[in-house]
Parts: sequence; C-alpha cells; structure tokens
Amino acid sequence: MKKLFTLILVACTLTAFAQCNDSFFPFNEGVSFEQTAYDKKGKEQGKSMSEIVTVDGTSAVVKNVFFDKKGKEVADGEYTIICEGNTIKMDFNKFIPDGMLDQYGDAEVTVEGDFITIPNNLQEGQSLPDGTGTVTIKMTSAAAMNITMDMTITDRKVEKVETLNTPAGSFDTYKISQKTIVKMNMMGMNKTTENSSAAWYAKGVGMVRNENYDKKGDLMGYTELTSFDN
Repeated sequence: MKKLFTLILVACTLTAFAQCNDSFFPFNEGVSFEQTAYDKKGKEQGKSMSEIVTVDGTSAVVKNVFFDKKGKEVADGEYTIICEGNTIKMDFNKFIPDGMLDQYGDAEVTVEGDFITIPNNLQEGQSLPDGTGTVTIKMTSAAAMNITMDMTITDRKVEKVETLNTPAGSFDTYKISQKTIVKMNMMGMNKTTENSSAAWYAKGVGMVRNENYDKKGDLMGYTELTSFDN
C-alpha cells in the first residue's frame, strides 16, 4: 500500500509539472526577460527587467526591477504565478494598465485583488473569467490624502491566434482582449473611468505584447517583450 501511494504521488507531481510546462508562462528558475514600454508613437517610456527567482512545485516567484526612460532604476518588487490544474493564476497587479499609477510618485500603493486566470487550452472565441481588485494610495505630501480605486477587469475574450515578431524573437501567440473599469474615490468624490486593452501570450514565455486603448479605441501606448533568456 505504501509503495502504491508513493507511485500515485509521483504520478500526480509529474502531471502537475507537465501542466505547468504547458502553460503561458516559463516555470523554470533563472529565466529572465525584459519588457519595454512605448507611447503611441513608439517612443520608449521605460522598461522592466524580470527574473524567476524561485520555483516551488507549482508556483513561481518573479522579481521585477523598473527603469524610467532615462534608464534610471525607479522601483522593484515581486509577484507570484501559480499553476493550478490546467490554469495559471497571476497576481492582480500585473493587470493594472501601464502608467496608471505613475502620477502618484512616491505615494504608498497597496494592491489587493483576485488572481487573474489563463487556461492552458485557449481557443479563439473563448471567454475568460472576470477579476476584481482594489488599489489604495496613501499620499505622503503635506496635503496627505487617501485614494481608493476599485477595479474590475471584464469582457476578457480570446480574439485570435497569430504570430508576432518582436526584438526578443518570433512567437506564436493568443490575443486576449479585455475591459478595465476603475471607480475612484478621493476625498468623498467619485469618478468612474473605462479603458480597453489587448495582450498577446505565448506558451512557455508569457506576455509578448500589451496594448492600451482609450475609450474611443485609439492606441495610448504599448509594452513589448524585448529580450527573453531561458
């Protein structure tokens, strides 16, 4: 019986690893990648350098270092990717639109929310689950105030399969579109904004490109994978 249990445990572990290796993210320690942000005219606005520092079973911890357009380091942090069944779960803060929090400078920012899921078996026309989260901003200036933003990521849909050519290489990707609704509360005043975005994901790589659009559907800026080292 003990030997049978061991065999079952090993089989389950191998299956979990196989599912992770078939996901839209690289589950290997030491993998590093660079993503560069551009404005709508293609002018560089900054970049992030990421490295998978720990893989523990079916979860990966990724360290991020952010640089401004002059190459100066401005922030760093970590996020977690979880491989669960036939799906990966990504921290909510990975889905905050690029540049949305830049205007708050050195304020203390806290992000809490759902994991956003991406199944391994994406198909054109497939709808994906919504996600919700809250961003709390504590200003450190003399006129200190708190700002709360309740965010809903909705209308997530797999649009199509296409090959993208980037500075990091050529990738077979799935394009996922979504809408982000932000309800902001500041000093008792409420404001709701809405924008849309699209992201292209490749298996074993993750996000290859991301585009943000205004309410009219016009491009505001984009992020692209500019290096990938596994």
